[in-house]
Amino acid sequence: MGWWQMLGEYLAALVATAGDVLRLSPQALERADRFGWSVPIGIAVVAGMSLLVGQSLVLAINRVGRRRGVLTMVTSGAGQVLIAVVEAVMVWAVAIVLLDEPPRVSELLPTVLVSFAPQWLGFLVLLPFTGTGIARLLQVWHLLALWVMLTPVLDAGRPAALLVAAAAWLVTEAIDALVEHSPLRLRERLFRLVSGSAGRTWRDVMASSPMERTP
Repeated sequence: MGWWQMLGEYLAALVATAGDVLRLSPQALERADRFGWSVPIGIAVVAGMSLLVGQSLVLAINRVGRRRGVLTMVTSGAGQVLIAVVEAVMVWAVAIVLLDEPPRVSELLPTVLVSFAPQWLGFLVLLPFTGTGIARLLQVWHLLALWVMLTPVLDAGRPAALLVAAAAWLVTEAIDALVEHSPLRLRERLFRLVSGSAGRTWRDVMASSPMERTP
């Protein structure tokens, strides 16, 4: 089998798995068995890149070039994988408290990774007026997907799986918010390092505009 055919089959499995997750099918991972971890990781990477496309205005404001833009997108995809790892650890930690014999983190991680498939629609955040609402909708969709995907893995019933998914999701969101508003400004520092820009945000532009300064 040539590598072109292998790549085509991988992409087909990637899209099919993401489609199953979007439809909240608990059998989503069955399509990805042949490719192991590469499909779950691929779903999270595409999700992170799509979210960055949805915030492409930030790249335009900072005049990030093509090469730096590609590097920033790849970094965003890798960052989404890191978030999935954190969320998987949170799922495991909550499951230890609520369940007798929770699965290991390595068993939970593929499920958490594929649950980020709704973020493939993250580019829609770019739409005016509705972008914030879409972002919130995608977060809720991710939580629902996480719940559905975890139910057979935890083997503890839908109510227990919902409790585990919701608690892990809330803790992960809280950690994300702490990082976002941390005095260390880790995200801003990383963005500057990767993009080679000043790291200006849309809020910075609005704050410096004449209309904002007008009393």
